[in-house]
Amino acid sequence: MARTRARPARVRPSAARGFFSPFARSRASAGERGSKGARVAALIALATVTVASSTAARAEPPRPLGALGLGGDLALSGPSPRQRAAVDLTVYVRQRLGVYAAARQVTLSPLADAGQLTLGVAYRAAAARPRLELVLHGDAGVAWPLAPVAGGGVTTYLWPTRLPLALTTGASVYLIVDGVDATRLAVSLGLGLAVAR
Repeated sequence: MARTRARPARVRPSAARGFFSPFARSRASAGERGSKGARVAALIALATVTVASSTAARAEPPRPLGALGLGGDLALSGPSPRQRAAVDLTVYVRQRLGVYAAARQVTLSPLADAGQLTLGVAYRAAAARPRLELVLHGDAGVAWPLAPVAGGGVTTYLWPTRLPLALTTGASVYLIVDGVDATRLAVSLGLGLAVAR
């Protein structure tokens, strides 16, 4: 009998070329480039967020400490004398909110014969530090000899130099409840100096 010789299987050139063809290589390299591009984009986005967060943290201004002011009060209403003295203290507990205490409209002659002591809150309404600041205050207390008082006002701080010494101007209005006949509004303008930071 004649032997039948098994023929080796032929590999089609097209199939062999399919794996090693330039088109397959280009598709693989395109996929690698796409994954690398995605990784680079993710790294850039992460770096951008980190830089933005650090910049925002640095841009936030430090919380002010407060102010201690001393000056004169010009009483526009109420009994004489018109020229009086005032001292006030502000301590900030937040970026804009603070505690306010003051002794206002204190007579100089005779010394401390009349005046008022108040306690309340202060609010930094506007600020262009390190040069200018506008602070509102609302407070209540007692006007001596003995009468309840409540009101508020505004104080402007101006720093002409880099030192923590500010020129202050202010205006205030208080209601002094002193019986039916003596209840009055105490309106005053202030000018002074303050140690403020």
